Amino acid sequence: MSRGKDEICGEVERLLPLIRRGSSAAFLRLSELYAPLLDSEVARYAGSLSEADLEDLRQGASVSLYRAALAFHADRGVTFGLFAKICIVNGIADSLRYIGKKGGTLSIDDLEESEQPDDGVPNPQSLLLDKERVYETRRQIRSALSDLEYEIFEMYISGFSYAEIASRIGKTQKSVDNALCRIKKKLRQNLKQPT
Repeated sequence: MSRGKDEICGEVERLLPLIRRGSSAAFLRLSELYAPLLDSEVARYAGSLSEADLEDLRQGASVSLYRAALAFHADRGVTFGLFAKICIVNGIADSLRYIGKKGGTLSIDDLEESEQPDDGVPNPQSLLLDKERVYETRRQIRSALSDLEYEIFEMYISGFSYAEIASRIGKTQKSVDNALCRIKKKLRQNLKQPT
């Protein structure tokens, strides 16, 4: 029996605060609900990319869903589903740019972490390890940035333009640009991969 749209929306509304508090189980459930969207967006590139590159897209899409869950505000007048789709499409576009420029896989410098195994079928052990890495990366990012920088970072990775960020925080676009330069520098210093 198919679940109604209102029932799913209600479940998403209950999951989002739990995800923001760090619940891996809540994000796993959200991932299940949005698996068809993630799969369909990645499948668009199945004929033109290698399996490794498709995995990079899956990772980017899944991390974008996580970021959407963290950054969504119901008072924006848009549904979470639309907001998540925009974030996922933007995350895939970023992954495609990276693949085109680097010709390699994504690294922690790009703040990408795997959320699902290659075949799209969750493996509990790998999911737990991936969630722990995402949580640790998120903790490192939060501790490296001031409150304002973190707010700007969350909006930026969610696809907000400089003008939208400036409007929301009451600063100029130049201030946002300066803050993002500081944020990127701090994250490069604090999120270096172990050698």
